Amino acid sequence: MSRVYLSHRACPELTEYLRRRGHTLCLIEDDARYGPGVEAHADLRMCKMGFSGPVLTAKPPSLPSYPQNAAMCALILDGFLIHRLDITDASILKYCRECGYREINVRQGYTRCSCVPVDGRSVITSDPGIFAALSRVSELQVLKIREGFVTLPGFDTGFIGGASGTGGGELLFNGDLSRHPDFEAIRDFVASRGVKMRYFPGAELCDIGSLIEE
Repeated sequence: MSRVYLSHRACPELTEYLRRRGHTLCLIEDDARYGPGVEAHADLRMCKMGFSGPVLTAKPPSLPSYPQNAAMCALILDGFLIHRLDITDASILKYCRECGYREINVRQGYTRCSCVPVDGRSVITSDPGIFAALSRVSELQVLKIREGFVTLPGFDTGFIGGASGTGGGELLFNGDLSRHPDFEAIRDFVASRGVKMRYFPGAELCDIGSLIEE
């Protein structure tokens, strides 16, 4: 199977499931250069260039605070780069421009963390600005859910994208998605895209900085 990068704080149910499925886990350890509460977030250290592209990495940020620590936290879909483009890492811009990707500028620098990419053309987000921007693109499907209901130690709330990621063709959640008030809408949207989904009942739905598969 694949290599999956995720925080060492991921729930045991998720990490055990990934191991049973044959994935190689690369657990991200704390690095204070990324800022308090997000020290082990994979989506601040690397960016998956779509569902079939490479994983790009970059040097640690110049400052352990937002927006400097969010340069790698772009969302890449099939032919689209979605991010706060004034902070996007140069390696991401170079790759996407060489591939001819359409650029969509949003205000939220933690773009990947704010979005669940279900497949190459569909997204779930609670961010109103991202939802508005993507809704204007006819090629994309986007589901808006309520903000909150995801934990992130040290913050009032986490992001749904940071509590999820793809592994072996499945959409995986770090915790019990069924506790989310928009669970049925999420479940139906994911099913409509022909994607399998797995979550872990009883575990807290927590933002760990996404799962990134290589």
